[in-house]
Amino acid sequence: MSVSVITDTYPSIDRPVFSEAPTGANVTEWERDALLAVAEVVVLAVILVMALLGNGLVLVVLLRRRRHHNPLHQFMLNLCVADLVVALFQVLPQLVWDAKGRFPGPDFLCRLVKYLQVLGMFASSYMIVAMTVDRHYAICCPLQAHRSGATKRWNSFIVLAWVLSLLLSLPQVFIFSRSELAPGVYECWGNFAESWGLKAYVTWMTVAIFILPVLIITICQVRIFKEIHNNLYLKSDRPPSAACSPHRPKLPPVRGGEVTAAMSKTVRMTLVIVLVYSLCWAPFFSVQLWAAWDPDPPQNGVAFTLLMLLASLNSCTNPWIYSAFSSSVSPELRLLLHCQPHSRRRASVTNDSTITHTSN
Repeated sequence: MSVSVITDTYPSIDRPVFSEAPTGANVTEWERDALLAVAEVVVLAVILVMALLGNGLVLVVLLRRRRHHNPLHQFMLNLCVADLVVALFQVLPQLVWDAKGRFPGPDFLCRLVKYLQVLGMFASSYMIVAMTVDRHYAICCPLQAHRSGATKRWNSFIVLAWVLSLLLSLPQVFIFSRSELAPGVYECWGNFAESWGLKAYVTWMTVAIFILPVLIITICQVRIFKEIHNNLYLKSDRPPSAACSPHRPKLPPVRGGEVTAAMSKTVRMTLVIVLVYSLCWAPFFSVQLWAAWDPDPPQNGVAFTLLMLLASLNSCTNPWIYSAFSSSVSPELRLLLHCQPHSRRRASVTNDSTITHTSN
């Protein structure tokens, strides 16, 4: 049994999230809600411009500061790249798709677009996980982090995040194809050999992109907050966790609270990024699961559609969150926005508040 489903990342009122593919006369009689279709195109266009502008500007600043070898800068640089992948290969194709009403391309383009759409989601999510795990390792296991070397560690986390994203996105190439729904009517559909394939696919994507990353991040953040609380308020010389150090050596000395303040600011920034990520994507995946498991979901509602559209706002917020918390990126970004020459930026703060003593 072959089940064809509509699996647009941003479904419109005329193209539900997941449903059986219309055939025959149903395809030709399938009319769009013109007003909602225009609203979708406008919202997607705004998201696209905001994501390209924000991530592009921050990426330029980070590339100009790459000689400082700040681990947080490297993570945010890669997060900007992941968010640009979301903007260029997820939002932009969907914008064109919604504007035309049908997928405008051959089978190869259909498979490529679907692959890149999910790649951006995986990469953005896993880069946040990699950044959180790196902070956890640097703060909760400082001696091991120092011995392993910060550069080697964050390079490994970044490479692992990209490799997993590239590999886990591959099923899209085999699930989606350009299919003829009626004589002369083609669309980019997902096809499953079994009736339960759709439910398994949506559940797996939700677990791999959202639930599992949020679980890992939550565990790391709880341990980080506990470590900083003990260091900042209890003033204890408690050694690192036994899970990180079986010999339980003492923590390295802290220079007048400077390191602890930097750690706290780094953790706050990571927490804000994670919270915004959860707020943006939780409705998206909830609606996806609802549409896949409920035999009669309200998939043609306006609220249903808007919840899906707002998911990619996450790609617009990440660069500005980092700029707000970074004492070196923020001044350079303001200078860049005022079109001042690069030579004027030498006065920028070199001691970035996001740098931690244990991670460099």
